[in-house]
Amino acid sequence: MEKALDLIAYGIARVLIACFARLPLATSLRIGDAFGKGVFYLSGKRRVAYVNLRNALGERLTPRARWKAVRDHYGLMAQNIVEIMSFPKLTPAHIGQNIRIHGLEKFEALAKSGKGGVLLTGHFGNWELLQVVAGLRGTPIHVLARDQKYPRLNELLNKLRETHGSVAVSRGAGIRSLVRALKEGKLIGVLADQSAGKTEGIILPFFGIKTSVPTGAFELAVRTGSLLMPCYMVRVEHARHEIFVGDVLRDDPSATNEERIESVARQYLASLEEFISKYPGQWLWENKRWKYSWSRRILILSDGKAGHFKQSDVVAGMISSLTEFHGRPGLEFETVKAHIEYRSAGHRSLLFALAPLMRPWIQGRLNWLAPFLTEESYRAIENARADFIVTAGSSLAPVQQLLARETGAKTVVIMKPPFPYALMPYDLAVVPAHDEGPVPKRTFRSVIMPSGYRAVDRSGDIAALKAKVGDISRIRIAVFLGGKTRGYDIMAPDAEKIAMILRRLSRSGLEYMVTTSRRTTKNVEQFLKNVLSRDPACRYLVVANEENPPYAAGGMMGLADLIIVTEDSLAMISEAVGSGKRVIVLVAGQGDLPAKHYRFHQTLSQRGLVTLCCLEDLERTVAELLNKAASPVIDREKNALLQKLGELL
Repeated sequence: MEKALDLIAYGIARVLIACFARLPLATSLRIGDAFGKGVFYLSGKRRVAYVNLRNALGERLTPRARWKAVRDHYGLMAQNIVEIMSFPKLTPAHIGQNIRIHGLEKFEALAKSGKGGVLLTGHFGNWELLQVVAGLRGTPIHVLARDQKYPRLNELLNKLRETHGSVAVSRGAGIRSLVRALKEGKLIGVLADQSAGKTEGIILPFFGIKTSVPTGAFELAVRTGSLLMPCYMVRVEHARHEIFVGDVLRDDPSATNEERIESVARQYLASLEEFISKYPGQWLWENKRWKYSWSRRILILSDGKAGHFKQSDVVAGMISSLTEFHGRPGLEFETVKAHIEYRSAGHRSLLFALAPLMRPWIQGRLNWLAPFLTEESYRAIENARADFIVTAGSSLAPVQQLLARETGAKTVVIMKPPFPYALMPYDLAVVPAHDEGPVPKRTFRSVIMPSGYRAVDRSGDIAALKAKVGDISRIRIAVFLGGKTRGYDIMAPDAEKIAMILRRLSRSGLEYMVTTSRRTTKNVEQFLKNVLSRDPACRYLVVANEENPPYAAGGMMGLADLIIVTEDSLAMISEAVGSGKRVIVLVAGQGDLPAKHYRFHQTLSQRGLVTLCCLEDLERTVAELLNKAASPVIDREKNALLQKLGELL
């Protein structure tokens, strides 16, 4: 099959060469430009090109300008192909009329130096034409060429490259001829702008993103004592080009070879960035240049709910804990938070319904979100760059899907997305086992909420809390009270019973700390302040709606031997389980919780991670658990999730 395709491709190329030989070059190039811009609308790679352009140049280009640059590039690439097929009919007169060379004296000085020179360029403009220009000017060069997939087509391309005296050299054994040419004082041409892969090359920033850079050209120069000179060709219009010859790169022979290679590589990348920024439509954007990257950005979308943000923050922290990529150290993460607020509930509902229809067309049209979001929220994501977008909360599903399409980021969602978003593609969904219904295809089922996986150094929180409460030798219990959620609430009589039990427990020498949540009703808060503030055994009381120190929850969990959490708070239960302490899930309050809450409680209870307890049995259960060993932290599940997150890299 491959031989047949090779023969077909070769035959088509020969026919096109014959056709273009009979047409004026200007006409051929216009045909190529129109054809390439037509292919743009059919190519899936245009989306890769848009994302690369967005990540590299950011706000320097508007979305409209990005798409124009990508479309122009498709036209440029088709013109390159036409021009390569027309190499045999190019003449010195054509070069003199259509190609202007800036810095020609630098090139001529390099050619006459006798030291050998490495001309560094990239997949920029018509890079193949550079060797033809050099040959027609009487200075043919040796060019390192990558072999194409099909042998016949590859041989034909090399013949076209060598039409005017330059020599095409394949990788591998052909490198010897490059070394020989340099030692003889000749010039060679190398494309040095593409990725070196996951294990080769050196890691350097390119447009601020750390990625692998091939070092072969730089090693050749250092090994042979040759000079390195960047050189770029820019297509001005159809057959007209400009060539920019740069200065010889600075090199310090007294430095180590590794230092010299890194120094000249950085100089080359800086010059390449300059030209790409100036002529963005001329570079090969559709190639996955940053596929192997050691700089990643995590964008957390927040709906303003502290519990949801905590889940996202923990998962983002787990991603950030990864320090190697393909066995190479230096992996870095930047985490950014964007608060998403809708203009109204109606705007939220409308976007929820429209987003699936908008998604295929959103790239380059992120301004479609502006009417739905507050101005501040839209500005936070308008030019955001992200490799991962992490969310928790159903209201964020439309924004996450649309923004991921725009940026090319991978999506991580915590908790089951609402219908129909559960059927849409996610790179990873972390869905607790108690959530029922359809889930995304790539789902990790967890026992607890991700907040329980947090590997927290609580020493700072503990120290801050110690400074607040003083002597803590007898503090044994931390109580986390929830409050109103849907049809459920903790009422004043429930709070009164809890307070009575805590006071009875204190007679045996126990001390305790209590915190409410933002959902706790005012009458319960007032009761607790009136009663517990007078109990010496209550060493710390936090009313979250009045004051909620950042060290409170962590400090309480760190100091306590036993943690009591009311049944309504799934996130706090998960965090308590993750602390490795003994945990009581207190069944208290009026009304019914959603069914998933009860499934969650039962799952944890069956695994021995919590003890379910009603108010009537609380005093006895506390006494029993204080004499038992704590349940182990579920490290196996945490490590399994960490492995899944690592696979996303």
